[in-house]
Amino acid sequence: MEKRVLAMLIGLIIVLAAVFAVYVSYPEEADSKDKVILNASTEGPLSLESVVEDIKKYSYYEGYDNETLEWMESLGSKSVFHSEGAIIVMDSQDARKLHSEYVTDAYITQTFSCNILENRTLVDANHTVYVLHVDNVEYLGQEIHFLQGA
Repeated sequence: MEKRVLAMLIGLIIVLAAVFAVYVSYPEEADSKDKVILNASTEGPLSLESVVEDIKKYSYYEGYDNETLEWMESLGSKSVFHSEGAIIVMDSQDARKLHSEYVTDAYITQTFSCNILENRTLVDANHTVYVLHVDNVEYLGQEIHFLQGA
């Protein structure tokens, strides 16, 4: 009888260990599934406050969506990298994971993975600019694009 109880106890411990192992590994798997790959200019980071002021001031953004701009202002002190058609907003810790380089006769894009916390748009009659609030940034690499005649 004691051997039977001991065998059942060992079996229960094995099942609990397997359940615990699956539970511990699940958040990492879920996190990696939610990550996306983005490209951004290495010319940054800029402060979110200065980007918001540029949006208010320059004609390129004329007719912007006030609700999105108010949301951007509500994010507080964040860092920004620009991408083609997007403004990528992150905290300063994530921004430090990316490279910041200014060059002439070329432009450099960097590739990174991240989680998108929220996606908004600044829309006017002629342009759509996506505003992505991201976190959990992981730098993947960069690519140099030389300008013609350089």
